[in-house]
Amino acid sequence: METTKSKSLPPLIFNVYKPARAGSFDVVRHFKRQLPVGYGKIGHFGTLDPFACGVLLIGIGGAARLNDLVHKFLPKTYLAIGRLGRETDTGDWEGKITQTDESRYLAEVIGQFDKAFIQETLQKKFLGTYWQAPHIYSATKFQGKALHQWAREGVAIKKEPVERFVHSLEVVRWQYPFLALRVKVSSGTYVRTLFSDAARELGTLGSLIALQRESIGKIKSSEGLRPGQWPERGVVDVTDQGILPEDLLPFQRWVIPAEREKAFENGLSQRIESDDEYAWAMGADGSNWGLLQRFDRDWRVMINFRAKLLTESDL
Repeated sequence: METTKSKSLPPLIFNVYKPARAGSFDVVRHFKRQLPVGYGKIGHFGTLDPFACGVLLIGIGGAARLNDLVHKFLPKTYLAIGRLGRETDTGDWEGKITQTDESRYLAEVIGQFDKAFIQETLQKKFLGTYWQAPHIYSATKFQGKALHQWAREGVAIKKEPVERFVHSLEVVRWQYPFLALRVKVSSGTYVRTLFSDAARELGTLGSLIALQRESIGKIKSSEGLRPGQWPERGVVDVTDQGILPEDLLPFQRWVIPAEREKAFENGLSQRIESDDEYAWAMGADGSNWGLLQRFDRDWRVMINFRAKLLTESDL
């Protein structure tokens, strides 16, 4: 009997260039309304502040379930441009100025630092493990509500510092009082806070005036879909521009043998000789069936993409 495919789209990730002034959820909402019918659940892999621009990854067809793994394995690179000598309540130019540094030291000493000295000073302090307290204007949750929501209600929630990692830090440009840094950091790092901490390490205050997320892993903002390329139902279909999960997260790939197909569909363990933690389960036709996770020598089905693309008669 001929089986019938559902209209569900396969798991895909879109590299979207979010412009400044647009909210991350506004972008997701556009895709949700304009993608062809059958995109399944949709979500992004890490919000980007409205004042910031750059890479926003959006997953459909079950790919949104990879969110935690993207955060775990893919560092993010940012170009942060800030101004020394003033601090705002939000850490960026949209906030209210809370402190200013009008000391002679700022202009006469810090203003005379050369680029190489600043880079050496900041690299010595911040490269590697970095303990950072989430900004009170951030998406970090407290009692189920983001800190920025508490702050806008007049409640400043302070949380304990958490461990982050700074892979690289480069001073791109220094022209007093403006400082541009390119940083590659672990997911969850607030660059507004990092810039403020960097300013304090130099002996002053600082806040951002611009921020661009240049990349997530190997996915670059320069290759992202600009607003004019976003889907418009019946006009622009970008589903062929999506990134496959196995290309976003390059885990090893294992072809599931025919005799194990039923076991995979039922979520039963697979036997694979490997010491890796994760592996993609691939069909003989090259399609991605889902993600396996190792527990001792057994590999269990962590995510099943295939079940969402087949009708019950296929199973």
